[in-house]
Amino acid sequence: MDVLDDRTSADFEYERYELLKEYRPENDIPSDDLLPHDTRVAQGISEEETAAVGQEAPLPDVPDADVIQKDSPIDPVAPDPDVMYGTDLLNGFDGDETE
Repeated sequence: MDVLDDRTSADFEYERYELLKEYRPENDIPSDDLLPHDTRVAQGISEEETAAVGQEAPLPDVPDADVIQKDSPIDPVAPDPDVMYGTDLLNGFDGDETE
């Protein structure tokens, strides 16, 4: 019979506790990352990021479809704007306001 067969989850938890309670350098926080007690860190946006926030490239002009090709057909995969879809359909609302 295997030794692990007799162990319960409490035995495994206790073993984990025994392993983690001792000091191990690989589990320690590096000294460069430690801050003195009660240190408050003020984080902010750097100068470079602040300058770039409001300067987005303008959207390109999209030509009118009739300018490219007169009387071009509507995209067959485009959703029909008159058909209901989404949450209302999932909730059973069929567009009838008389109820």
